[in-house]
Amino acid sequence: MKKTSILLALVVSLTLGLCTACKFQTKIAVVDLAAVVGNSEQVRALQADQNTKAQQLTQWLQSVQTEVNAQSDDKKKEELLQKYNAEFAQRRGVIAQQYAEALQQVDASITQTIADEAKKLGYTLVLAKGSTIYGGDYITDQIAKVVK
Repeated sequence: MKKTSILLALVVSLTLGLCTACKFQTKIAVVDLAAVVGNSEQVRALQADQNTKAQQLTQWLQSVQTEVNAQSDDKKKEELLQKYNAEFAQRRGVIAQQYAEALQQVDASITQTIADEAKKLGYTLVLAKGSTIYGGDYITDQIAKVVK
């Protein structure tokens, strides 16, 4: 009985010691992802590119509209509308796919930059600001300076 009590006390003591050691080894950072993404040059460049593509598509649609309206034959007008509707859907699909791919690359780049910078600063865990109620070091400003 005495051996069991001593062994149990030893196990509890070691467990508490390990938990205490773990507590001091875990350094938690908190990052406001919206602020980092909002200040990102990559995101601004992607948005500018999307705006340019949208303007080009709008100009194309205006020229198509002019061409369709110039047709006097209803049958030809309908054929042109069908042709241009299909072409519009195809163009819009290509733009959407390119945007999704570029956005995925930007997201991966920002995520990797956050991870790299947090490691440099000695953090073992990074949480998003929106998912954190209490605790952690707020490192958004440091991260925003590094994210391009």
